[in-house]
Amino acid sequence: MYCKKCGTDAGDSKFCPNCGEEIDGTEKAGIVIEPGQKTVNKIAYGIIAILIGDFGIHRFYAGKWLSGILYLLFFWTFIPGILGLVEGILALIKEDDEHGNIPVYKDRFFV
Repeated sequence: MYCKKCGTDAGDSKFCPNCGEEIDGTEKAGIVIEPGQKTVNKIAYGIIAILIGDFGIHRFYAGKWLSGILYLLFFWTFIPGILGLVEGILALIKEDDEHGNIPVYKDRFFV
């Protein structure tokens, strides 16, 4: 079982070993998204990245404007298309939260 507050694996314990939160036994493994952190829908991001990743639309959707502009400028090289395909696949296999969202990290190139 996992703590819904901090995401720590609590095993069979009734309380989280990290933060002490009571665990009700119905929590599934999931990611913890910090309050205020930008998220994107996993399915939408993955499909946009795979289908029209050449143009960087998925990067604009994630709020990464600079890389979106770079994808637009270099779409004719087909490199952004390959990167879009890889990013789409990575997004679709990435673990999501209970709402189907994945976090967007400012300091990482891939979502």
